[in-house]
Amino acid sequence: MLVEEVGLSVLFVLAFANGANDVGKSVASLMSTSVPGGPRLGRRPLLWGGVFSGLGSISAILISGRLLTVFTPQSILRNSTDSSFILAVLVGATIWILIATLFRLPVSTTHTILGAVLLQGIFLFGVSSLKLDFLAIRVILPLAAGPFVALIALSVLRRLTRRPQTQTSEKKSPRFTKISHWGSAAATAYARGINDAPKMAALGAFFFVAGSTYAVWGPYSIVAVAIVAGSLVLHRVALELVKRVVPLDHTQRLQAGIVTAALVSVGAYLGAPLSTTHVHEGSTAGIGGRKEVIVSTLRGMVLPWLVTLPAAGLLAVTVAILVARL
Repeated sequence: MLVEEVGLSVLFVLAFANGANDVGKSVASLMSTSVPGGPRLGRRPLLWGGVFSGLGSISAILISGRLLTVFTPQSILRNSTDSSFILAVLVGATIWILIATLFRLPVSTTHTILGAVLLQGIFLFGVSSLKLDFLAIRVILPLAAGPFVALIALSVLRRLTRRPQTQTSEKKSPRFTKISHWGSAAATAYARGINDAPKMAALGAFFFVAGSTYAVWGPYSIVAVAIVAGSLVLHRVALELVKRVVPLDHTQRLQAGIVTAALVSVGAYLGAPLSTTHVHEGSTAGIGGRKEVIVSTLRGMVLPWLVTLPAAGLLAVTVAILVARL
């Protein structure tokens, strides 16, 4: 009983850190508005993003069932896993996201969980324990292709919506601009919820009685509440992360938000484990043209693979070793 309680507590902390690290990215354009005195940052956009991320997390139970299956350790490993394995994955992933959040580093929760499962599986059972065909086609391929698909989709969208320049530019209605601005942020936050929640719930479900109603709703409910809480309680961290987001104008943010929300939502429904952070970076790259955009995009694509995945895996292995010695 103690292991179950600890496991669910760690799941809450993991989702809490995810909310602090991810929600701000969804509503970045709402939290930084150009004014004479500099950027204006507020908590209302964080509440907006947190609520829609929470709604997405609950909705994921109906939308992202395939993604839940993909991220269970049994789908990735040939060997069966016990509660200590799942606990080590949760603790390792949680420690890494907390470290990254406290140091204001935008990281990928998808790569964090995947790294914790893979490296601990290799450590305990060997490379032969990995279902390589499943990993290559159902996990690694979508993760690697996601940002490039987003880049192409954003480029196509820009071409389709590009208007010929005229001497008298047409001004958009301030009301329309505001609605589309907030709507795009809500859609992106919602997509983050339906994409990230199943990956965390897949681990939390292990600590509920199989087949019970709580095993279905319990993990998603914990994740939803924790994401909203994390985005609000650690709002100062979210603000710092937002300050590092590449500045884009309204049209660019709207287009990047639409592409990100659409691709991530479709991926979650089809069971393709896309990284929302990665896809958004790809969308930003599709806008292109400026040095800061390119630098930010490359950083966003490199960090998940070269830092986050191995770091989370090593932390999970360390936890597994410590637990085995107790």
